[in-house]
This record gives sequence, structure tokens and C-alpha cells, in this order.
Amino acid sequence: MVFLLAQDVVGRACVFVSQLLLAMLLRPADFGLIGLTYTVTNIAWTLTNIGLEEVLLRRRGALTLWSGPAMWMSVGPALIAGILVVAVSPLAAAVYDVPQLTGLLAVAALSIPLGALSIVPGMLLRAQMRFRTTALYGAAESVVQSSLTVFLAWSGFGAYSFLLPMPLLAAAKAVVWWYLTSGGIRLAPRPTRWRYLVGDTTYAFATRVTIAMIGQGATFMLGLLAKDATVGIYYFGFRFAAQPLLMLAGNLSAVLYPVLAQYKSDPDRQSQAALKACKLVFSCLFPLACLQAAAAAPVVSLFFGGTWSASIPVIQLLSVGLAFDSVSWTSSTLMWAVGEFRSLFLYSLVEIPIFFALVLTGSLLGQASGTAAGVSLFYVTKIAFVYLAFKKTGVSARRVASIYVKPFLASAFSAGASWAISLLPPFSARPVAQLLLVGLLGLMLYLGLIRWLAPEIWMDLRERFCAKWAQVAARQSLRITPQEATRV
Repeated sequence: MVFLLAQDVVGRACVFVSQLLLAMLLRPADFGLIGLTYTVTNIAWTLTNIGLEEVLLRRRGALTLWSGPAMWMSVGPALIAGILVVAVSPLAAAVYDVPQLTGLLAVAALSIPLGALSIVPGMLLRAQMRFRTTALYGAAESVVQSSLTVFLAWSGFGAYSFLLPMPLLAAAKAVVWWYLTSGGIRLAPRPTRWRYLVGDTTYAFATRVTIAMIGQGATFMLGLLAKDATVGIYYFGFRFAAQPLLMLAGNLSAVLYPVLAQYKSDPDRQSQAALKACKLVFSCLFPLACLQAAAAAPVVSLFFGGTWSASIPVIQLLSVGLAFDSVSWTSSTLMWAVGEFRSLFLYSLVEIPIFFALVLTGSLLGQASGTAAGVSLFYVTKIAFVYLAFKKTGVSARRVASIYVKPFLASAFSAGASWAISLLPPFSARPVAQLLLVGLLGLMLYLGLIRWLAPEIWMDLRERFCAKWAQVAARQSLRITPQEATRV
């Protein structure tokens, strides 16, 4: 958990600095172009992982034996997906009435098969519980990607600045991942074994497709109804609000799944571990999301200027909504671990009409900010999904409610109080003072309230961080400098 939080801090810092520089170097229309590009490529990305990870990590004892078929079943569809993206690029350009999409999609297609090369090695690293390695690499990758994107934007590449680093990073990750797992992957395709995986992966793949549709549906809908600049405002706000939150939630799911898969013979232990993880995630992310929403206006006015002022309500709404989504990521990991692939698919299938109804209504009523309101409301409704996921393992509604209630009350009060005070005359005209007030006062209020309202959560968080820092301090104290070595 500590490594994931550290990666989240690095990711948040990279996103903020790169957003600051990219907002100066690019136009809202450039952000709109890249947002529309991802509506095509992110759905195609689902073909690079058809659900093999979820299925094979439940067979971790024989994972090496299945690595060959998994490798070919990942890379093959990824090549097809890359070709399809290039083939449909003229159609996408015509649907959105944006001719530039043809070239953007052609560049983006290169990273799809390259990215598939790291799926099986990444699966082995997860099975081996090498979470520190993956977290450190993820943090380094965030720094490099942000740096390359800013450099390309400064060099005048426009929307291509987001896409050109992706094939390079995908190839580098594949090389590093293969080196770290050398000897653990068998390249023989063994097609006779494929049929044993196809049945299990069908629902997992279908679920990934529906999740991708929901993930890109808001930008897709807005792209059909609004101009590129409006799409850019939404995508800018989404990128600012979502990336750090989803990075932590996604990485936690990657860590949690192999842990839960270990407990497949002990369902009670599985559900208790997942419930505890959900509490920790929401207790950490929701206060950060509320403080991020409270600080959105002074941050945008101070660093980004009037060009991006329309993104303030987008950032505020999505920050709060996506914190609820982070819990659904964690609870869905429980369903993957217990093999409830069909139920997970059916739940996601029900969510699609709800999502598009909310987003379409929001887009028609309020364009970028209305779309963000629809997306956020949808993520709040996913509390019902979390309840259904835990209900299958015998967890009561009261215990599911305990995930949300106390962190919600503490976060809402601390962020709301600090935001209200920041609007008073001594601070209202000083964005820097507002930021310091919201950040410091809001965080101190939250820590005090959560310690009072939920001492069990407070103790768990404190023990985890204290234990990790104690380990770091112990390692430092055992190090011997060259000078000390010569004296010995």
C-alpha cells in the first residue's frame, strides 16, 4: 500500500507539472483531438488482454505452463486490433468530422501490439508478488512519459505529443519486463491448450469491452454533440482529476488480485481482505478527491489562466465522482478472484444504458460540465454494484456501508470547511493562500476527524506507514559507508 501511495504521489506530481506546461503549449482543441483519439484506441486496447490475467492468476501454481498460449493469445489479437484501428481511422474522422484523426490513430495503433508484449511478463511479476518493482517502474514511466510529452508539445507536435512517446514506452516496458522474468516464459504456442482458456476468458473479455465503452463513452458522446474545444475542456479536466486517482486504484487492483486469488480456498478470508482494502482505498482517496475539488478554482486561476477556467467544474465534479469508482475497482477484483466472471459481465451490461442515459442528458444540458455531472452521478450509483459484489460473499449491507459513511462525513466536513474559509475576504483574492489553507487545514481536519470517527481505520493506516518507515530506517542504519568499512 505504501509503495502504491508513493507511486500515486509521483503520478500526481507528474500529471500536475505536465498539465501546467501542456496547458501553456497546447490549445483546448489539441486536448479535444487526443480525447477523441482515445475513444477508438482504448476500446481496441481491450483486444490486447482478453481476460487472460484474471483467469491465469487463479492458476498461479502452473502459470509457467500456460505462459506460451497466453503470449500468443495476447499478441495475436493485439496485431489485429492495431490493423483495425488504422482501417477504421477514416470512418472515425468522418463520424467526428475531424480529418486529423486519421494520422493520430495511425500513430496510436503502433503502441497496441507493442504493449501486448508486456502482458504475460507483467502477469508473472504480479504472481510473484513483486509489487515494489512494478510500482517503482510505474513511477519512473510516469516521469519519462510526462517529460517526453511536454518536450514534443514544446517542439510543436500538437496532439501528437501525447501519442509519439507511447510506442517507445511500450517497447521499453516489454524489454524490461522480459528481462525481469527471463526463464519464466515458454514461447511454444501449444494451440491445443487454447480451448481451455477461451471458455473462461469469454466473460472476462466481454466485461473489459463494456468497461472500455463506459470509460470512453463520455468523450464519444460529447464529440458527437460539441466542438473540439469543448471536448478539450472536458478531457483536460478529466485528465487532471482522474489520472492520479485511477492510477492508485488500478495499481491496487493489480496488487490485490493475486493476493485474493491465493485465498480461493478460504472465501471468508477473501471477502475480509477485499473489504479492508476498500476501506483503505476510500479513506485515502476520498479526502484527497474532496480537497482536489476544493482547490480546483485557485489552482486553475493561478497556474492555467482564463483559457481553462471552464474546466473548473469538470475537475470538481469528476474528482468526487471518481473516488467512488475507485471502490468499485477494488470490489470487482474480488469478483475476478472468486471466478464470478459471468456475474461481473451481467452487472457491467446493466450499467451501460444507465451510464449513457446520464451522460447524454448531461451533455445536452451542460456540455462539458454537464457531461462531468452525468459521469460523476453514474459513479455514485456504483455503490449498488459494490453491495452486490460483496453480497455474493456473505458481507452484509451494513458492513458495505461502513466503507463509505465515516470517510465521507470526515472528508465532506474537512474539505467543505476549509473551502468555505478560503472564500473569506482575507483569502479570496489570494490563490496561493487559498491553496495552502485548503490543503493544510483540510488535511489536518480530516486526520483529526477520521481518528475520532473511525479509530480502526486510523490505526490501520498508521501501522502500515509506521511499519514501512521503520523498515526503511532499519535498512539505512545497517548500511556501512566505505569510510566505516576501512575502520572496521
